[in-house]
Amino acid sequence: MGRFDHVAAAIEDSPVAAEFKEMAISHDFSRLDNNSAKRHHFVPQLLLRRFSHKHNKKDCIFQMETTSRKAPRRVPVRTAASRHQLYRAIDKDGKSSNRHEGYLALVEEHAAPALRAMDEHPKSITRGDRATIAFFVALQTMRTPAAADQVTAIANAAMHTWASEFYSDRQAFTEHYRRVHEPGASEMEIEQLRQNIINQIRDGKIRLNGDAGAAFATAFEYAIGNVPILIEFDWTLLKAPNGGFITSDRGYAIHDPFPPYPWAAQGILSSERSETTIPLSDTTCLLMRPMPMGGAMNVREVSSREVERINLRTYGWARSHVFARSQITLDAVRVASRRQPANVIRPKPFSQVFLLDPDPDDKSLGNENLRRGWPPMLPNDKGEPRDYIVIPVDKPHPELWKRANELTERRARKRAGVGPDDVLEGHIINIPLHPLDVRH
Repeated sequence: MGRFDHVAAAIEDSPVAAEFKEMAISHDFSRLDNNSAKRHHFVPQLLLRRFSHKHNKKDCIFQMETTSRKAPRRVPVRTAASRHQLYRAIDKDGKSSNRHEGYLALVEEHAAPALRAMDEHPKSITRGDRATIAFFVALQTMRTPAAADQVTAIANAAMHTWASEFYSDRQAFTEHYRRVHEPGASEMEIEQLRQNIINQIRDGKIRLNGDAGAAFATAFEYAIGNVPILIEFDWTLLKAPNGGFITSDRGYAIHDPFPPYPWAAQGILSSERSETTIPLSDTTCLLMRPMPMGGAMNVREVSSREVERINLRTYGWARSHVFARSQITLDAVRVASRRQPANVIRPKPFSQVFLLDPDPDDKSLGNENLRRGWPPMLPNDKGEPRDYIVIPVDKPHPELWKRANELTERRARKRAGVGPDDVLEGHIINIPLHPLDVRH
């Protein structure tokens, strides 16, 4: 028996995995493609209903903006946390496809009974139910508009990285331009074009706007890769006898009290102490931790103070709205957020970290990092100390990209003994960590 055979067995027992396997074998995805829903919920209705109440015979929920002081208002579950055709994509034939929405609907169909089973008998849920809930949670972390924007930002960071490499070799770019575009162009004209393109990319004037369908395809693929990890996590079902949990337009929150680096974004595996909370109803919340590994299932009753602490994390991770069964609950969270701002945990942006060969005559980067309270240098994959520059991907940072590229070239010229105006053979090679890969 392999160490993780039980994880594979749990996935095999999940009806979600069974249906996808059958589709893959038969190449029949009609069940997904035939989904006709036009209003797409990025927080599933099945989850929102667990926080809802009846009003005029309809399932309703209270919604509050986190970016204003507007009072909470009652809205139908049918319209909360949703957008028109959010997951619509263009298929290979150029036609509009609703497959992403069908995919999510199928997972929700199986997640509903699995969540009920965990509510009723948490200590004895089947391994198939555990895997199904892991599918549900993994997808929730990557199905929101915030997740799509995150994927697009990372794609733009990748474009920056590519541009740093492609445009760093002046001679190669000149030859390429003359071969492909204009054979008679002068070196000055081509160099002006090269610099103009580099500056526009750095300034964010040339960027990928991002097709939502493509962004979600990437996001879902990443999410599914996390399912086996989540199955092995330590799970605790937190129960609040008097209710009071809230949820948000993300549907989850992550707090990492001991990140590997001060700038590191929170992730389900950003450190062994990372905590992911998924509010499941007014009275329950699932807490998932990487350690101890082994797939344990615990149940713990929590106090009103603990509910408030979890709610402040949920509030901090909300992009713009939080939801609850009652207006009083949301009002209390808003008051608590002002009283305890340190407990309002907000997501950090992902960052590109560029390692640079050290220059014994230039300690500027190390000194700056020390002033920030960061390590002066970082080890590369061989354990060798390197200077580094951290570039957040949440928005353009032209000054940081320019500095990284210029320092790389300057130090390369110094090592090669090449003057600033002489031809430097070769180009910058970047091997940054993928910002979504937060496993350390």
